[in-house]
Amino acid sequence: MTRRILGVVLAIVLAVLGTAAVLLYVSKARDSVAAGQKAVTVVVAAQRIPAGTSGASVKARGLTEEVVMPAGALPPDALTALPGELDELVLTHDVQPRQLLLKGMFGAATKLSGGVAVPEKMMAVSLKMAVEEEVGGFVRPGSQIAVFATYTLVDEAYKKITGENNKGTKLLLPRVEVLAVGAYGEDGVTSAQREEVAVTEDGKVTLLVTVAVTQEQAEQLVHSVRIAQIYLALLTDTSETRVKPGVAVDNRTVGR
Repeated sequence: MTRRILGVVLAIVLAVLGTAAVLLYVSKARDSVAAGQKAVTVVVAAQRIPAGTSGASVKARGLTEEVVMPAGALPPDALTALPGELDELVLTHDVQPRQLLLKGMFGAATKLSGGVAVPEKMMAVSLKMAVEEEVGGFVRPGSQIAVFATYTLVDEAYKKITGENNKGTKLLLPRVEVLAVGAYGEDGVTSAQREEVAVTEDGKVTLLVTVAVTQEQAEQLVHSVRIAQIYLALLTDTSETRVKPGVAVDNRTVGR
């Protein structure tokens, strides 16, 4: 009996101490805000939100949550709520979990761009890529990539020297920006989720990669998709790329 009473008393004491600790933390937080800057309730992403998601879809699907932050630590266009003016606009890049939502993240979804923010004087072209051809799925909206093409050589004089089935590989486009990965869904979301990618008859997982290109680049890319095998390479700001004249590598020179 004595042990039971001691256990109950100990539980009550721990509960009181826990409550006191919480109240002390809240009190200190309030004192910090009062002594420093005003606290503001802002909106952050509750989960990853893909580029192309409309403001209306963000609200309807409950993809955000509210947090309190010091006003002085916030950029001028931080959102305290999702206003109706953003309903018809779309996110121009992926938003990561717990990332602060800014008004500048949203852009117009016009018929021309189809929900993808295309840079001025550029055009959007989509490629259907196998996962191993687009850097194992690490390509994301906003990524900078290089495009390589592997093709069968058709020059007769060259084939006499190199063989009938010789193939060549070269850098096609040295640096382009990825606008979207996946298809634009009915709910205003550009989806690249695993369950929504395609699987070919030979078991390859494929998805769409949309890039921003000039007209000349689009002509090169579209034609190469028809006659060659395309591979993507993920770039950093310091990656160096250079388009070489002629065939960069073929069956004879690949090991040299």
